[in-house]
Amino acid sequence: MKTKLIVIACALLILASSAAAQSSPEQALQSFYKWYLHELVANRPASRTSAKVSAASSARLRTWFRSRTGREWDADYFIDAQDYDDDWATNIAVSKATINDKRADVTVTLGPKKSPEHAIGQRELKIKMVKEAGGWKIDRVNGH
Repeated sequence: MKTKLIVIACALLILASSAAAQSSPEQALQSFYKWYLHELVANRPASRTSAKVSAASSARLRTWFRSRTGREWDADYFIDAQDYDDDWATNIAVSKATINDKRADVTVTLGPKKSPEHAIGQRELKIKMVKEAGGWKIDRVNGH
């Protein structure tokens, strides 16, 4: 009985720390883009219907992904581009969010400035987020 209580307490602590780790729009985006870009660089692009993408996306965005327009979208939605720079995965800057009730606007800048070694250079993304199901979710990237 005592062992079960300890296991339950540990599980609750892990869940609470996980939720706290993404309690702000900035933390949610930092975590998502770190994972997402790592997958791209490792040549394992995440499906729009994967569990992690769905967990980071708003209900509106998940519905849009299933729409004809969403299915025919010809670029990577989360970077709003067809090409990417491997260095984006290790150069992610997230601005301070402007929060208005259950909505937030955040800018994510990917990559180092353009240079001979970095042909693509930086990519700036304007992210609109909504608070749903107790967490901050990506609702729009660059107005799409």
